[in-house]
Amino acid sequence: MSHTAPNKERAREMYRRNARGYDSLGRIRLADSVRRQAVEMLALKSGDVVIDVACGTGLSFAPIEQRIGSQGRLIGIDLSAEMLAKAREKVAEADWQNVTLIEAAVDEAAIPVDADAVFFHFAHDVMRTRAALENAFRHAKPGAMVVSAGGKRAPWWAGPVNLVMWRISRRYITTFEGFDRPWSHLESYVPDLRVRPVLFGAGYIAWGRTRER
Repeated sequence: MSHTAPNKERAREMYRRNARGYDSLGRIRLADSVRRQAVEMLALKSGDVVIDVACGTGLSFAPIEQRIGSQGRLIGIDLSAEMLAKAREKVAEADWQNVTLIEAAVDEAAIPVDADAVFFHFAHDVMRTRAALENAFRHAKPGAMVVSAGGKRAPWWAGPVNLVMWRISRRYITTFEGFDRPWSHLESYVPDLRVRPVLFGAGYIAWGRTRER
């Protein structure tokens, strides 16, 4: 699995099995801290349009909604029906009227907006699928803010941290290809991309803006 291409059917099966308990993992303190930092770095303002790529159960929706308000719009894309069912519950409970959920692989999604911001949170398979990135960025405005956060291979001296990240990640990703630099394909779309390590080197946040045309 370490050097294979992402596998959408395997991913659907993984998330079908893991959807029920996903939120408990996503809400652990370290994961929550990375999410908060990543959303903050989107620099959102009222009325912004955001694409949440591989949105899962919608754990990022609340902090995004707090920033874009009712005048903004949030598009959540995920290939897992089970994960999106959890996201729909959150949307209904919060009565967010400005959220559109799309059940599709990102490379196949019909995205109905041009976005001010594109967000990837622990979406390694998408980050390593060029067609998925191409489709997402086709709907990003010139100068759109882009933030990606996720796991990565830690430095060699951080063996125990690497082991923990590998054990967690193998439940949710279908390839470890590119795990040294998961953000590398983003550099084609975000020329000023910057990267900061998190989670003791076993994670990262990458950010920047798309080209101004």
